[in-house]
Amino acid sequence: MSAGIAAPFVYDPLISEIIEDPYPAFEQMLALHPVYRNEERDFWALSRFDDVQAAIRAWRDYSSSAGVRIDDLLELAGPSPLTMDPPRHDVLRSMLRQPFSTREIAAMEPLVTRHAQRLLDDIAADEEFDAVAQFAKRLPVAVIGELLGLDFDQVSTLKAWADSMLETIPGSSSATPAARAAAENLRAYWVDQLGERRSRPRQDLLSLVAAMEVDGRQLPEDEQVGMCNLIFEAGNATTATLIGNAILALDVFEDQQRWLRDNLDQLPSAIEEFLRFESPVQGLLRVTTSELMMHGVAVPEGSRVLLLLSAANRDPRMWDDPNSLDLSRVPKRNLAFGEGIHFCLGAPLARVEGPIALRLFLERYPKYQVTSKTRFHDVSMRALSSLTVRVG
Repeated sequence: MSAGIAAPFVYDPLISEIIEDPYPAFEQMLALHPVYRNEERDFWALSRFDDVQAAIRAWRDYSSSAGVRIDDLLELAGPSPLTMDPPRHDVLRSMLRQPFSTREIAAMEPLVTRHAQRLLDDIAADEEFDAVAQFAKRLPVAVIGELLGLDFDQVSTLKAWADSMLETIPGSSSATPAARAAAENLRAYWVDQLGERRSRPRQDLLSLVAAMEVDGRQLPEDEQVGMCNLIFEAGNATTATLIGNAILALDVFEDQQRWLRDNLDQLPSAIEEFLRFESPVQGLLRVTTSELMMHGVAVPEGSRVLLLLSAANRDPRMWDDPNSLDLSRVPKRNLAFGEGIHFCLGAPLARVEGPIALRLFLERYPKYQVTSKTRFHDVSMRALSSLTVRVG
């Protein structure tokens, strides 16, 4: 390349540099490439808030039926409302409306508090611990495990399988042998548990899935497994990511940590700023059902389009100084949980568990320091594998 000629801009969500820090690329896309095309990976990407919001609402124009990830890992989880369009989506999603309603989830505050306090008690004697592995991940897994009716000693194994199923190799869009093995382990476990619930129903979510019927017929086994994986992941992954990222952000932005300690009653609105600033889900894939014109660019029918929720939530057209964490910011609607018919099933859980977890953590540890962190290599979730904190 000749001196003085800048390299062309490339956004590739599969590479380590983007997973570690996607925001410089998002800034360029928001400013200069609102309809971005990656020829090599064969996808388009939308980054501006209004464009992403409109697309995620327009399920007739942007189908989810071909999968919602830029890689092929979600196929391992099995079919669920997440990867369906109406009418099948609406039928299956409606079966989960009541147990995941805001009212039902709000009533779980005592359960969440009990689990959070127990987990913090378990690490109370440690001067240094992994806040992700020992707290952020364990809390939502314990809660959703109880709702599903799982034995507590099985939950950590299931979480390890679920994480392994979604972890990728840098630069690759293909599932690893470990991911496929984890998916098979999860499938076998769910099939066994669902069979047991059909024989001896309980008051839990697995019994609900086992009893699901459409037009008088039991759901196919693939859909039963997919529903179990959806419930388990919706009930833990978003919240675990939110809590871990928030603990890290409060270490980086010490002024915001001081503000929050003095304003713990503002935690519900602060959670919205954490979600905006570091959105747990980076983006969702859709496939166009017709040719679409945006910003003077024609996107052909059948195109894969990545809707970048995380970029949209840092759009300067929506927020002043969007790359700064400001917990006193008056919340505006963000896209961290999506919108429309595919609005995140686990959103009510995250909004209950997040404030409880952070309040108890900050009360228990008036001073803490992050000493190391490792990002989870996933093209979808902006998650941490580990976050070592020193509290002594």
